[in-house]
Amino acid sequence: MDNLQKSRTFMCNLLPFKMLKKALLIVSLILCSSSSGQPTPTFDDIMVPMRDGEYLEVDVYIPAGADSCEVILIQTPYDKNNFEISLPLGVGSNIDSQPFAWVIADWRGFYGSGTADLSNFTRGEDGYDICEWIVDQPWHLERIGTWGPSALGVVQYLTAREQHPNHTCAVPVVAHPHTSYDSYFTGGVLEEARLNTLDALGYGLSPLILANPYYNNVWTFAENGSWFPSDIQIPTLQIGGWYDHNIDKMMTWYEATRNSAEPSVQDEQYLLVGPWVHGGNGAAYVGSSVQGELTYPNAEFVNDTMAWNFLQYYLLDAPNNWQNTDKITYYKLGTDAWNASNAATIDEPMFDILYFNEFNKLTNSTGVGSTGLVSDPSNPAPTIGGANLHPLMQQGPYDQISNAFRSDIVTFETFGLSNDISISGRVTIDLYIQADQADCDIMVQLVDVHPDNRNMLITEGAQRMRFRNGYFDTDEVFMTTGQIYPVQIELPFTNYTWLAGHKIKVYIGGNSSIRWNVNLQNGGAMYQTGTGNIANIDVQHNAGYPSQITLPGNNPILNIGQSELIEFNVYPVPAANIITIKSNQDIERYEIVDLSGRSKLIGTDVNSINIKSLTSGTYFINVISSEQKFSRKFIKL
Repeated sequence: MDNLQKSRTFMCNLLPFKMLKKALLIVSLILCSSSSGQPTPTFDDIMVPMRDGEYLEVDVYIPAGADSCEVILIQTPYDKNNFEISLPLGVGSNIDSQPFAWVIADWRGFYGSGTADLSNFTRGEDGYDICEWIVDQPWHLERIGTWGPSALGVVQYLTAREQHPNHTCAVPVVAHPHTSYDSYFTGGVLEEARLNTLDALGYGLSPLILANPYYNNVWTFAENGSWFPSDIQIPTLQIGGWYDHNIDKMMTWYEATRNSAEPSVQDEQYLLVGPWVHGGNGAAYVGSSVQGELTYPNAEFVNDTMAWNFLQYYLLDAPNNWQNTDKITYYKLGTDAWNASNAATIDEPMFDILYFNEFNKLTNSTGVGSTGLVSDPSNPAPTIGGANLHPLMQQGPYDQISNAFRSDIVTFETFGLSNDISISGRVTIDLYIQADQADCDIMVQLVDVHPDNRNMLITEGAQRMRFRNGYFDTDEVFMTTGQIYPVQIELPFTNYTWLAGHKIKVYIGGNSSIRWNVNLQNGGAMYQTGTGNIANIDVQHNAGYPSQITLPGNNPILNIGQSELIEFNVYPVPAANIITIKSNQDIERYEIVDLSGRSKLIGTDVNSINIKSLTSGTYFINVISSEQKFSRKFIKL
């Protein structure tokens, strides 16, 4: 695929969440410089009547010389005129070489349809009415397919729910229709960056979301009203990405459609999951080979190819053997290979358990003691990549190593693996937490440590401790200093293989900004401004409180290696002038950091460390040996 076609496909995937006008201008200039020109609507700014007497604006693109065509309908809140730069699925500007007519409609209340009344309507009914208008047009043949990512995908489900007889098939990309409490509050923690992005795009959701930070009847109504897999009566190709924030809900929705859709089409529900982000900012998007700091050449534009084959099969009866396509096609992260299944889910029912242990290790047996971290809301750990959505944030797999030495993050890892370890499903992490504040957040990142010591993010989750028992206001329980509390963090559905020689690693922290709201940790009302309280948090990992990670996998032997643990202690504690590190292994170097993570002293002589220059207070001393880091707290008098 040449650079121009890649640019066109990039723009189509970028449309749902493009925030930067400069990026749009640059790509527009690239496209305009081509001799192929830009696509021109055959019918421009047509006003289509809705059942309530309002009108929505649409553009129509028809291949030259075609009397009538099957139609692909796209409904967008992001300005249909942007498709005049390029049409999707590799069509680009050469619409005459493909067999479909394209109808692009602005949502009610947006752009060309901005004046339509918003008081009494549904997006699905509008979609039905546009289909009704299409079938009356002389250039329409018989069938209508739909396509689009994100919000353009959600509206396809809403349209399908209305069951227009000519709506034949749908291709929703990085989308699901289910509006739920945990779509906005992960473990009770507001995903602040994404909500701010949605506000900037014109949805205006913040007042409603922030008015309902607890689970209540508003959420019950929203969840029940947006759960309708049994109403799906057409084939779908649902396309998702392992680094997309929608992936967990998409996996649940797909399984439900396979089990609950109209029986005649249950086996015509298809799922494609690639190593892709949501898209919207940066170089990564659905179908690109570059995702975060990793590259997946064999995943490039697989989404377009499969969508094109699906649409041609269902709209044109093309003899392309689509009927023999596996129901689920998915990318196995880690091995970087495509796999397939005809089941309704690829969730692995078996599981393996690793325990958090002393010396920052994950092992097969329970440990002793606890490991502490210091969470300061005025100096939150930064979000590095991941399944976020914000114009200032990168998406996808990024190296987390710069966070590993912060005082508000502790890490636990296996030794180098002697065999591959594969998982498929939702990882759960059960921790026992003690803190000196009434509330705090527990942030978790699951990581693959490569042999070159890159700590590449796989997936992540969050849990607000006041909601450890549930999300109703009656479930809210604050912590008491000195008590230990169990808490479970469930990570989004993922499919991953750690290769032999790699390490499984978990980061545990107190915050992750700017993706999630920063907890002030004072036990007060949430989502207020202020400096907050510093929280000393201990992760217990002993026989009485066995913190553990449960991996959904069927690994016959979870062999985590036989290397010897580094054991070390600091003497004396507390100390005024000199401290000494005693260890069972050679230590390459040490670093002393304050509670904000700022480096104060670095050296290699662990027998006599002069700390006279430090002010009184609590510090961490990190020791490094064989590219592994271990930490201890000590007090300077």
